[in-house]
Amino acid sequence: MTGTTIEPLRVEIYSLYADARPTEAASPSLRGSLPARAVQQCPPVAAGSGLGWYVHPPADFALRWDGQETEWSLLEENEPVRWRSLAGGYDGKLPDAAAQLAKAPDRFRDDLDIFDRYGGEIPFINADPRAANMIELVTGVVARTSPGWCLLARGVPNWPAQAGLQIYEGVVETDWYTSLLPTIMRLTEPGRVVRLYRDLPLMCLQPVHRSTLEAARKAELVTGQGLAEWPDDVWGDFVALRRRRQDPEIRSSYRREQARRLREHANYQPIGVEEADQPN
Repeated sequence: MTGTTIEPLRVEIYSLYADARPTEAASPSLRGSLPARAVQQCPPVAAGSGLGWYVHPPADFALRWDGQETEWSLLEENEPVRWRSLAGGYDGKLPDAAAQLAKAPDRFRDDLDIFDRYGGEIPFINADPRAANMIELVTGVVARTSPGWCLLARGVPNWPAQAGLQIYEGVVETDWYTSLLPTIMRLTEPGRVVRLYRDLPLMCLQPVHRSTLEAARKAELVTGQGLAEWPDDVWGDFVALRRRRQDPEIRSSYRREQARRLREHANYQPIGVEEADQPN
């Protein structure tokens, strides 16, 4: 937006659980699970995969929905050990939730009454009493961003979707909302046991500037159905790029164009490419 100064992005992510896996930068290769060809030859996939920060559950646990009610259980040796019902809006809590708060430093102890409604413990999981397959999971994560910056909370980009589970996306205004970031999920298959693990990312937090959200709401959308409605310049750009991609002597045309722009434009920065990864 004209006249808008974008403050440099600073992201702070804290967890209430001292033993939780720390938040980490998203991996362009999905921790090595993305095919090497996709990483090397398809920069858009690598850039999309590597945008943001992974958030993990604080424990290994399982969910199941029978079509009427939802239950949850911790996992031991990868198997549920005790199913507990979430019916009636019951708040499930981890066994060490109270112990985590007991470790709070003295300067915070007078404020622990904010957890009184949860029995003095950290909330973990609950199901909507009106739609039992709608789950709110609290990972214990709190985030804060620079003024003007928000976080898009979503499933992990390009990570294979888990059968029976849908993770909803939402934009949180973390430049002022310094509170627990919930993960909203929906169980989609009655009878299926869905397992979630502390060492596998559950959610990804991606930065979005407030001006982008505003610009998107006010954006002028131009569409064209059929080639007769295409502008000459759009068609010309399209043809030029397609000719390059169809030339058997030219491979990785997208990455080549990135490199060319990098050489010619001092301020050009390919999306998702760190300085150390830039071509010479």
